[in-house]
Amino acid sequence: MLRMTFVTVLIIAVTQTVIAEDAAEVDLQPLIDASSDDYQIFAESDHRTALPHMTVLRWANNARGSANGATLIWIHKGRPEVVCCIYPWAGRLEHGFGSLSRGKVRATKLGQAVWQPAEPGVTFKEIPGAPAVAKLPNLRKRQMAQLARQFTGTMTGWKHDDSDREELRLLTTPLYRYESENSQIVDGALYAFVQGTDPEILLLLEAWSPDSQPAKWHYAFVRRTSGGLEAHYKKNLVWEAEKSPENHGPNSVCISFTGVSIPEE
Repeated sequence: MLRMTFVTVLIIAVTQTVIAEDAAEVDLQPLIDASSDDYQIFAESDHRTALPHMTVLRWANNARGSANGATLIWIHKGRPEVVCCIYPWAGRLEHGFGSLSRGKVRATKLGQAVWQPAEPGVTFKEIPGAPAVAKLPNLRKRQMAQLARQFTGTMTGWKHDDSDREELRLLTTPLYRYESENSQIVDGALYAFVQGTDPEILLLLEAWSPDSQPAKWHYAFVRRTSGGLEAHYKKNLVWEAEKSPENHGPNSVCISFTGVSIPEE
């Protein structure tokens, strides 16, 4: 009798797991992809031509109940200018945008202006002690991988006592590698520090050559969560983002929109 009960419980558990997995995979990817087409992003230098976008990561964050998520970027002259994380929350799709631009961008949704950050989305700093920028692309790729591993990312969470603090994991393969048509950008890559596979911090590395000077390696960070964040380079604190920032208005560098309802079946 005990064995039959155990088998019955096992069957129920397996069935529930399969149902949960099926529910998590109920064609949300097409819905996510279609919803991204509602937005048009424009670079400061061209207000007529919408930037192309692409999905760079499909992710899951079971710790926060997001079994299906996607990270997309909008690209201008080869360089990522805007990032968006799309994920289900409370029965609807959420669209969390962030500017990666060295300049300014603007966005419309279904033809209506919804977002125009008042300032650039990123502030780059030179990486101290970084090697000279290599001449060959494959060597620069190796340099960026080595530099990225010298950074660490931490989510300090939402609680005042930091009791939900968590070290994040670096995805060693960049989400996107680029050589921009902007002659000042010799090479670049976009990395992610993740919870599960969900990006919480983005790290931009760029070989930057202003005013025809020799290129040097620079870095910048972008937040992808409302929780507090920290980043270190060789154990030195180099970046912080506050917990639960209040400014998510149309002129801020980060903004979220609630999208379409998710079908129950």
